Amino acid sequence: MRRAAALALVASAVVPPGPAAATAFCQLKETQDGFVALRSGPGSSMRMVGRMKSTDEVLLGEGQKGDWVQVTWWRGDDRLTKGQGAVAGRGWVHRKLVAEECG
Repeated sequence: MRRAAALALVASAVVPPGPAAATAFCQLKETQDGFVALRSGPGSSMRMVGRMKSTDEVLLGEGQKGDWVQVTWWRGDDRLTKGQGAVAGRGWVHRKLVAEECG
């Protein structure tokens, strides 16, 4: 009995409680005009703070409002070559412009 209790204690220390948090680094879809607008807030009337390309990468954030998601943006492969500190911007993007295989 002591051994079973000890194993249960070890297992609970190794396995985190609740669902695992996943990160979702995503590509953007190609658009007719060649860019995806990064907005200061969740809406097409919000100020544009960046012009992202389909070759850029975003990380989905915690914020969601309707069809809009909050993102952190890196140009091209900057996150991989320069590190996560090479952020180009943070803002909001319409969910339909983020690749389907993401998030």
